[in-house]
Amino acid sequence: MYIPPAFRLADHAAALEVMREHPFALLIAATGAGSVEIAHLPILVDADGEALELRGHVAKANPMARLIAESSTEAPVRATVVFTGPNAYVSPDWYVTENQVPTWNYLAVHAAGPLTEVDDGEAVVALLADLSAEHEAALLPKRPWTMDKMIPGTVDRMRKGITAFRIAVDQFETKAKLSQNKNAADRGGVVAALQALDRPGTLATAGWMQRLAE
Repeated sequence: MYIPPAFRLADHAAALEVMREHPFALLIAATGAGSVEIAHLPILVDADGEALELRGHVAKANPMARLIAESSTEAPVRATVVFTGPNAYVSPDWYVTENQVPTWNYLAVHAAGPLTEVDDGEAVVALLADLSAEHEAALLPKRPWTMDKMIPGTVDRMRKGITAFRIAVDQFETKAKLSQNKNAADRGGVVAALQALDRPGTLATAGWMQRLAE
């Protein structure tokens, strides 16, 4: 990912926040035949200090499942997961400085590493439970859905239709393109205009602009 110095975000905790708040990501892997496979899926982010692991699953019918199954320690299939954070269009009319052009402010995280299949049945079920628990928690005060609400045996049958994976991340970078290359007055004009639009994406983008300016 092209990241000019002004837009590189080195704050590891902030990057994890972006990933966890925007877990529906792109899993991208090269096929070895000159093309790539791309899967859209929710990703679990497991962090232990600077160590980072990503977990997820795809349908066995998905071509990505074959790449996961083919990956090995001797011949790893590398993948990149792209998390897209808050983003918003920026109009030149919002700047104090004249003769500007339109742009787009955004946050993005790229995390890469070798694909490893998770084929242990208990580990796969744990992944599924962790995924649902994380997203059900965001629905409180609704009582969280859990797999024990399903008819016994259903989870085991459905588990056979997916391929689970993990990625031990060894390359990690975050871009926060949030008008850091503009003067304070221009940044303030963008923040005010984004807040005035009062949309989830514009408010979140303005919030990150303010946060990184502090």
